[in-house]
Amino acid sequence: MLWTEKYRPKTLEEVVASKDVISKVLEWAKKWQNGPWKPLLLAGPPGVGKTSLAMALANTMKWEFVEMNASDQRNWQIINRIVGEGAFNETISDEGEFLSSKSGRLKLIVLDEVDNIHKKEDAGGESALIRIIKKKPRQPLVLIANDPYKLSTELRKLCEFIEFRRLTKTQITKVLQDICKKEGIKCEKEVLDEIAENAGGDLRAAINDLQAIAEGEKQITSDDFVVGKRTHEMDVFKVLQKIFKTNYPPYADAILLDESPEDLIQWVEENIPLEYSGEDLFRGYLALSRADIFIGRVKRRQFYRLWKYATYLMTSGVQQLRRETKTGFTKYRRPQTWQFLFQIKQKRELRDGILKKISTYSHLSTRKAKVEMLPILSILLKNLEIEKAARIAAFYQLTREELEFLAGERAAEIAEFMEENRLHRVDESWISAEAFERLEAASKEEEEEKPKERRVRDLTLDSFFS
Repeated sequence: MLWTEKYRPKTLEEVVASKDVISKVLEWAKKWQNGPWKPLLLAGPPGVGKTSLAMALANTMKWEFVEMNASDQRNWQIINRIVGEGAFNETISDEGEFLSSKSGRLKLIVLDEVDNIHKKEDAGGESALIRIIKKKPRQPLVLIANDPYKLSTELRKLCEFIEFRRLTKTQITKVLQDICKKEGIKCEKEVLDEIAENAGGDLRAAINDLQAIAEGEKQITSDDFVVGKRTHEMDVFKVLQKIFKTNYPPYADAILLDESPEDLIQWVEENIPLEYSGEDLFRGYLALSRADIFIGRVKRRQFYRLWKYATYLMTSGVQQLRRETKTGFTKYRRPQTWQFLFQIKQKRELRDGILKKISTYSHLSTRKAKVEMLPILSILLKNLEIEKAARIAAFYQLTREELEFLAGERAAEIAEFMEENRLHRVDESWISAEAFERLEAASKEEEEEKPKERRVRDLTLDSFFS
């Protein structure tokens, strides 16, 4: 049996994570005990305990646990069938006991590797997942991703977001010591430190390495440590520190970075004025200009072997041309060009999302929606009475962010009117006809019991002509 499974934490107290992360997760779970709440998005590098924390949370809260790997089951039909039905239905325990969500007896649905699901509207699971979340499921949902920024902005904003950091060498060593104690193995502290250092913050990798050298042994010395050096991502900020603050060669570390030379040169260019001045700044930019020449040749001629010269010039070249070292801490910045491009990309994605809704609900091509409907829709939302503008916004299922894009300052007023009057579009295509009839009957019965002003107003195409 793998030790990663054997020694997986059973409760939150056993999870190796910061107190801040544990308290945020517990707070999220308590909100679910009081009624439906947002899904939880756990994000961070592999091996830091995201899935283990979710399982430990289910055990701690006495919830049922259902896990699904989104990278294996990516399409919208499977997401709807497994996640959709599971999130809205009540559940029965392994012992056959009925678990009522109203009494807090919940089922935790975990969707792992969610950053690998398809995003295309026709084949992807992300759009299905967004629709499910917007329906406010009665069962708690946890999404797990290595890179949360591969997800759409809309999906991220629908979730509570908790980011994990790589574990420290000390944290990993302590876990390895506990495992050795339970397995009855005597292991030199130096060996455990080496394994922890080699893992690069990945606890799962460290436990696997320990099991590989300890299987069948009762004592481990430094002679038994034969695990190969694990290549892990270097921190770009550490590389920048080595370039600007030390005389140690930075080239080898730059090679291990998960950054192409085209990206790394922007990091150096952005931060070189924070460290260099006068003649040093001139010399540093001179080295960068030479590196840029090699990058240009790679683009034009596809001679990727020239990348190593570009990398050497932008790291060791910039370092060695420095005459003075600026002392003290320097807070390095992300390249501002990226921020500008990211904002443009966000706006483009937002516009494309709106166009997709217009083309779907108005039965138009995307081109017609862009040329003919989008300008008209923007004018209507900006100039019509609030009630009419809110009815249009609800019909197209526009989010507050999309309303800000189209209506500017009026967006907040329109969104508030929609929420107060509970305007929404009827769109239950993702569930079966039989299930829809049951939900519709239950919803109608529930609405009739409410005061007239608090009832939900269903908007269909016919409602615009009535």
